[in-house]
Amino acid sequence: MKNPKVFMIALLVVPWLTVPLLGRKAFKRFLPTAIFMCTFTKALDFYGEKKNWWKFYNGIGPFDSMNFMNFGAYLVTSLWVLKLTFGKLPLFIISNTLLHVTFIFGGLKFVEGFKIFSLEQLTKFQYLVLSFFRCLILYAFQYITELNPLKKSFFYKKWIR
Repeated sequence: MKNPKVFMIALLVVPWLTVPLLGRKAFKRFLPTAIFMCTFTKALDFYGEKKNWWKFYNGIGPFDSMNFMNFGAYLVTSLWVLKLTFGKLPLFIISNTLLHVTFIFGGLKFVEGFKIFSLEQLTKFQYLVLSFFRCLILYAFQYITELNPLKKSFFYKKWIR
């Protein structure tokens, strides 16, 4: 592939261009969960690299290539999936599974070509199972966040508007 650095910057910037379409209320509602999942995914990235499940290539500056995907496409996709499917668990699971199957069995060669990451000792099916568990954690974290008694307080309602 020609220029992986331009692709990495696009992975970070282009998804964020869709965020204004989410709406301010949905953005504030789902952002803590999306940030939690990006942090969780980053920890999983470190663990997976030590276990040689996958390999990340050099990115730009001090960041590895996966940071661009994690804090761009993955974070924004989490926001969109939560906005469109939260409260409808079967739809959430189906849409998330379809997104992961499409990425793993289609887009993975694309990111390997741009030197973002590649699977090493993990099969595509194992990666799909791991992604499925991550999506369950995403939904569970948002569900727990929605139960938070703070959300019923006057100050929270005033801030969320």
